[in-house]
Amino acid sequence: MKNVWKAAGIWLVTATLAVGCQGSKEKYTYRETGIGQLQAGQYDQAIQSFDQALDHSDGTVGTFELDVLKYRAEAEYAVEDYEAAAHTYGILMQVEKEHEAYSGRRCMLLIKAGKLEEALEDYGKLFEAESDTDNGKEAILLELGQALTDAARFDEAMALYQQAVSDGLQSSELYNRMGLSAMDAGDYNQALEYFSMGVQAADPQTQPKLLYNQAAAYEKKLDFAKALELLEAYVDRYGQTEEVEKEIAFLKTR
Repeated sequence: MKNVWKAAGIWLVTATLAVGCQGSKEKYTYRETGIGQLQAGQYDQAIQSFDQALDHSDGTVGTFELDVLKYRAEAEYAVEDYEAAAHTYGILMQVEKEHEAYSGRRCMLLIKAGKLEEALEDYGKLFEAESDTDNGKEAILLELGQALTDAARFDEAMALYQQAVSDGLQSSELYNRMGLSAMDAGDYNQALEYFSMGVQAADPQTQPKLLYNQAAAYEKKLDFAKALELLEAYVDRYGQTEEVEKEIAFLKTR
């Protein structure tokens, strides 16, 4: 089967691996030009050069074309054309099926592109796959959960988090996100439960956020005394910040 490149080499219908195909000698010149432009931060020009390299290819996807596509994806990411980069990784996934990291990268790119339905589909496949590597699954989960929360899709975000916990993923940051999602949904008691679970998970990097968010939840519950107590404990442990100072001043007037 042969592949068809459209719109300067961004659409793959089917693919044949062809190791060692020579094609046009110009394709190598365009690739090297693109690499130089990429390294110089000339990302749009680099994409054009990589397109030219693909256009001068012989119509099969082999070692050379895969190399160009990887550089192209890097340039597309650099110009924040996340949808295009996700599409490029989709091509790579079709050809190099053994490279599991591509699926995680594409899912993250789809999230950044705001393509949440496609990201959810990719996420589901990613977590169904039996693998010894996590492909950055927790980072993808947190990013997707935050995107759903930002879109006011609180129930879907919480469902993802809860499924991850059921599957054995536990971390302070995950519980922190669950607490924040519950707060966004107005369930402050549930939020406090999640924040407490996060504290018990004992990740030192996340503890300051959890303590601060616990105080915020109590403030939302109008328990100003408890919120003040927690923020004063925050200052004792982690030092003063302008934001915390303002909150303490506010709570002392309640």
